[in-house]
Amino acid sequence: MAIILCMPTDVSPALSGQPPALPARPALSRPNHASRWLAMLLALGCGLLGLGLASHYPLLPSLAVAAYLAVLAASFRWWQAAPLLLIGLVPVLGLATWTGWFIFEELDLLVMAAAAGGYAAYALGRVDSKAQAWRRPLAPSALAKLLLLLFAASVLLSVWRGIQDAGGLEFGWWQGYLESLNSPRQAKGLVYVLLLLPLWQRAAASRPDRIERGMLFAMCLALAGIALAALWERVAFPGLLNFSSDYRSTAMFWEMQVGGAMLDGALLLCLPFALAALMRQRSPVLLGLLLALVLMASYAALTTFSRGVYLALPVTLATLLFLSYRQHHARSTSLAEQPQHLETALRALPLLALLGLFGFSAAQIFAVAGYRGLLALSGTALLLLFAPRQLLVEGVGARALVLSMAALLGTLAAGLSWSVANWIPKSAYVIYGLSFALGALLMWRPPSRMEATLRTMLVSTVWFWSLGCVAVVAGNWGGELALRATLWPLALWALAWVWLLGAAPQAADRLLALHWRVRAILAGVLLVSGAIVSTLEGGAYLGERMATGVQDLGARVDHWRSSYRLLQSDEERWLGRGSGRYMATRFYSGPVDERVGDFRLGDEAGQPFLRLSGGRHLLDYGGMLRVTQRIAVPSGPLTLQARVRAGEAAGLFAEVAEKHLLYQEGRSHKALHVKGKPGEWQTVQLKLDALPRGAGGDWWAPRLITFAIAETVAGKELDVGELQLIDASGRNLLANGDFSAGLARWYFTSDRHHLPWHAKSLPLHLQFEQGWVGLWIWAALVAAALWRVSLGRARAHALAPAVAASLVGFLMVGLFDSLLDAPRISFMFYSVLLLGLCLRALPPGVVQDSRQ
Repeated sequence: MAIILCMPTDVSPALSGQPPALPARPALSRPNHASRWLAMLLALGCGLLGLGLASHYPLLPSLAVAAYLAVLAASFRWWQAAPLLLIGLVPVLGLATWTGWFIFEELDLLVMAAAAGGYAAYALGRVDSKAQAWRRPLAPSALAKLLLLLFAASVLLSVWRGIQDAGGLEFGWWQGYLESLNSPRQAKGLVYVLLLLPLWQRAAASRPDRIERGMLFAMCLALAGIALAALWERVAFPGLLNFSSDYRSTAMFWEMQVGGAMLDGALLLCLPFALAALMRQRSPVLLGLLLALVLMASYAALTTFSRGVYLALPVTLATLLFLSYRQHHARSTSLAEQPQHLETALRALPLLALLGLFGFSAAQIFAVAGYRGLLALSGTALLLLFAPRQLLVEGVGARALVLSMAALLGTLAAGLSWSVANWIPKSAYVIYGLSFALGALLMWRPPSRMEATLRTMLVSTVWFWSLGCVAVVAGNWGGELALRATLWPLALWALAWVWLLGAAPQAADRLLALHWRVRAILAGVLLVSGAIVSTLEGGAYLGERMATGVQDLGARVDHWRSSYRLLQSDEERWLGRGSGRYMATRFYSGPVDERVGDFRLGDEAGQPFLRLSGGRHLLDYGGMLRVTQRIAVPSGPLTLQARVRAGEAAGLFAEVAEKHLLYQEGRSHKALHVKGKPGEWQTVQLKLDALPRGAGGDWWAPRLITFAIAETVAGKELDVGELQLIDASGRNLLANGDFSAGLARWYFTSDRHHLPWHAKSLPLHLQFEQGWVGLWIWAALVAAALWRVSLGRARAHALAPAVAASLVGFLMVGLFDSLLDAPRISFMFYSVLLLGLCLRALPPGVVQDSRQ
């Protein structure tokens, strides 16, 4: 909930586009109260802890320390604004695939800097004195405080039980899933939220008018980072419009290196806030930016190919719209305003019909004309959507004559365009572009001095020409069969135009009188519909995913049952096995033939080495546990020189590939049999072919290069003492190849074998770690937050619908995945959850007073 520090409460504007301005600050002073001394201790503790972490940062520690101190100073100077940047940067500041960090991460540094700066500002008097209770927009009820206290106690107990289950607390910079520090790692999301809670409350009380805009800005910033990362990943690897490859987006969520739905959960958390900002926005520029953001986020959601996301998105949108409409309805108190609701409902009918027509015709045209036909149809539909009100002509006879002449002229122009397109190759797209540009010009600025009948005929003629050019584009792409197949869907659009301007002037008046903001949002909905059609029909992968849905659900249910059976006593079922102990429990107590591989850092007489262990399951190409490192683009063939040791016959697998996280594109790999020689180190060599030409991609969409090694023999161990990867130019591409810096620069992936790493259900994950007691308390917290923002004291707040929709979407995805076993996602979730628990609507006078 670091987001609240500069969250604005202004219920009218939704998004300013800039961090909110801050009120006048009191002068610095020495701590003169027990709470300020406590704040100073917290500031010193957080500051020193963060400084220690920064000094051990695997990449350029001196630069990391400087950056940390700069963030700390900025958090002190702008103590209200720091959480805004914190929540906005969390989804993209996950650099484990470069650093090799697992237990520690950039989130720790950000939170420590924000907490140290904020508490120092409070201790030294920069924070205003405590506001009156009626001025606090973040005020949890007594029940919420009790539930939060109980859940915090349950989490602490779970951490203690997890550490004990791991054999006691032992510190190590490079621990993993099996060691003791994984227990506090998985709990730190909630701990960080509680650490920052007092600062959020004081920041919100000092400027209650800033909560809404700051929260929306923060979540939109986070969503922009997620969407842009997913967009880069798709462009760089499978291709922007490639929906057939078995490639699911992961963005910057390195936690998905062993599977999971972290991207899914983050999208569902952030998207409702972006939609809420979009519905409130009045600035044309910011509305355009928000529309672009929602479209990119929709594309990212579609390319997750997650059935849970596809199920959660409609429910999330319905929750947001229902609660937003109820808020609007509650504000319409006078009788004079009540008829507007009926008018709004009537106005929605032609809009729904238009969207339905677009979805139907888009599916028909895409099947025969592909993306070109779909884009052309989208452009012509947008022209209709933005048609000006001046097109309405008085008189049935005049309308019939105008539309008949326009249809005839437009058809003749389309026929001529078809002839030109057959004569000049590729000219169909230029002709359509001309028709669309002319139509857009006339729609945007119709001739004002022209007589109304002639103006309507001119605009309608150009629109019919543009509609005919859609068929021209389809015919140019798919031949005469495609041309004929598109004629009847386009005839429906022609009838829609005639019906609106000829037979149903009242419906047309309601449609064409819509505010530009409403039309822009509808344009976004139309484009998203086109994206959905192209995803469904543009590739085979989604169809395969849907076809195996029942089978996969059965496998998931079996996995849930086996996970629950890992709790072997009533104490474990009621109190849980401990935080972060799911994977370790399954590793040691689960079926032996499902045991995954492992890697760990060893030391022999001061010489570090890496020990690889092969899993007991099927070690096919995607099932091996890879230890990997990012490398520069290699030049020509490569030679791997390795110093290895094996007590029994083992296998060394080496690979260089274009790879972001889980899916390889161009690759070169080879496996080597290693003889068993107990206690004896051997030097081996592997020759790897050069990567395909163009490896590394373009500068604007680079494809990352990854080197990986793995043990190929099930159940066997292989020690690796030193690695060198030499390319044709003689460069050694590996950093820390002798492991003298621990596991810095090295990380790991399990590309296809994911079930052993996760409970694959959020309720089951919580029950496994904290038992039935912890799960019930957590469920009560969630229920209290949803009640507060839907029916309770926060229901009238402008953020309430977005908070409720965010939580509902996240929980629906959580039905099929753990989610909270990644600290960054748990931090974002608990931020929204505590916002729901604490938020309340203030009287309008308080908001107005805070603006002065």
